[in-house]
Amino acid sequence: MALQPMTSSIVSFALSLMLFSSMQFFKVQLASSEIFTILGGFMGSVLFVLLLTGFNNLENALLDDYFQAKIFPEIILTLGCALMSSAMVHRVCVTVCFCFSLMHLYFVNRVSAGMYNAPVDTPVIKQKSKKRKH
Repeated sequence: MALQPMTSSIVSFALSLMLFSSMQFFKVQLASSEIFTILGGFMGSVLFVLLLTGFNNLENALLDDYFQAKIFPEIILTLGCALMSSAMVHRVCVTVCFCFSLMHLYFVNRVSAGMYNAPVDTPVIKQKSKKRKH
């Protein structure tokens, strides 16, 4: 069962705050090896999805139910926040976060298109046969 937009926004912002604080708490461990650096970038991309969800649901609750996230300001702002939080961990985490965030954005867009776009019926055009009658 889906939450109301305001409740979903609060939950998403709370989860993003917990994820950001855990990234800062484990900063030394995340920067210690290559695999943990990749994990730090992945955590940053999850932070991007949570921030985007919270920001968009807040706009839905305050403005309109059918408000859609645009590239500017929603995606650019939340991606910038996620990249900055990843940069506080390690500089390689920024690149990994950017790559994973683009993948997450692609799949969120596919799921959203499958849920909310109406199927388009293609018109069938019948061609007349050009038979000559004698």
